[in-house]
Amino acid sequence: MGSGIAQVGLTSDMSVVLIDKDQSALDRAVQDIHGRLARMVEKGAIPGERLDTIRGRLSTSTDIADLASCEVVIEAIIERLEPKQALFSDLEDIVSAQCILATNTSSLSVAAIAAKCRNRERVCGMHFFNPVPLMKLVEVVIAPGTSSEVGEAAHRLSLRLGKVPVTVKDGPGFLVNLQGRAYTTEALAIAQEGVADFATIDRIMRDGAGFRMGPFELMDLTGIDVNYPVTQFIYEGYQHDQRLRTTTQHALLAAAGNFGRKSGQGFFDYGEGRMETPVPGAAGGGILRPRLIGPEPAWEALRAATKLVEGVDVDLVAPVGEDCATVCHRLDLDPANTVAVDFTAVERKHLTVMNAIGGPPKAQQVAQWLREHGFTVEIIQDSPGFVLQRVLAMVANLGCELAQIGVGSPADIDTAMKLAQNYPLGPLEWAEKLGVATCHAILVQLQAITGSDRYRPSLWLRRRAILGLSAYTPQ
Repeated sequence: MGSGIAQVGLTSDMSVVLIDKDQSALDRAVQDIHGRLARMVEKGAIPGERLDTIRGRLSTSTDIADLASCEVVIEAIIERLEPKQALFSDLEDIVSAQCILATNTSSLSVAAIAAKCRNRERVCGMHFFNPVPLMKLVEVVIAPGTSSEVGEAAHRLSLRLGKVPVTVKDGPGFLVNLQGRAYTTEALAIAQEGVADFATIDRIMRDGAGFRMGPFELMDLTGIDVNYPVTQFIYEGYQHDQRLRTTTQHALLAAAGNFGRKSGQGFFDYGEGRMETPVPGAAGGGILRPRLIGPEPAWEALRAATKLVEGVDVDLVAPVGEDCATVCHRLDLDPANTVAVDFTAVERKHLTVMNAIGGPPKAQQVAQWLREHGFTVEIIQDSPGFVLQRVLAMVANLGCELAQIGVGSPADIDTAMKLAQNYPLGPLEWAEKLGVATCHAILVQLQAITGSDRYRPSLWLRRRAILGLSAYTPQ
């Protein structure tokens, strides 16, 4: 991280002093920086005639006293509180009174890092993302003691470095790591309930919602030795808010050393190179004459795609937040003849179907019929909110909660997740896409059916839903 931050400083016409206690580490960093700069010349990103000048602005040292003339110091040492506190305390005796002290910590409290400093007003967070030269986002973290002038200066510096800064409030996980919990922990909860296997959930989130990676392949890539402790840290830091809770299975994989790709085994087995079973295609299931129950607008899309002839072969319902069993009970339908369909991703020609328990597996027959008419169809076990509704509503709800408690502005929350995590839509954009009232209704049903405070709607979401307002409506 340190060499990446140094590189973007150099390419932004700044003089950079790179410090490390280990001279060999410095030598490797310089070699890496020079190599990356040379590749930028080859790609036309920087003019060749500027290369020597850019390289000449870099100096190195093993002595922090050589930072005395710097206007900004960005720390990127080991992710432990005590060494960071000691370093910042030492820096105060070296740099000028006007020098900004920034930490690149990804999870530790900026306030705690500044606790041993005499002047905490000049301490802030500048959380870059890896690889620094490629990732555009910087979280400018404002601790309770950080002055507004320092926050504004860090924002301007981020822009000068060619980054997109978002200003966030100090707290466990800041913005990105906190917001990222919803996508993975809700998928973990769905899997633990036996609703679907890991591969199916991943496919639904990729194919149905457009995420670049499913939650389980993402956790395997980042490493369960990384995402499990971070999840626990944030859960504990937010006083065991149930909306941030992970699962026993997540903990067991971490304890077993099954960390994902790096260990060869995580949620998936990488020993022989993982091969995912594709969704079945159409195989000739014959004519189906369903009865459509309820006013679901997507029935029109179904009628158009299938040239529907209604009958009594199967009852189709399209619940919002409910499971098939609850719908059957509420409408006095025969669970043996009822299939629930999720139309959340109908514009992508992607549907999910599920049966109530206690009857023949009619979901398979419905899925085959829908596939014959051009839909991608996943089959899951009965679940309130299917998969897409649950995960997307939880992503949106957590984004609304971050807005409510002032972690970041609605626009910054969306920007951060799209730049740092490649979300196809930001959390509040998902609330708008689902419909604010629909998103709230999904969570209300989930909370009522499961009895879990995990699905407690954010007050930000609830107030805008009941008043018919946009998720972006300010306080």
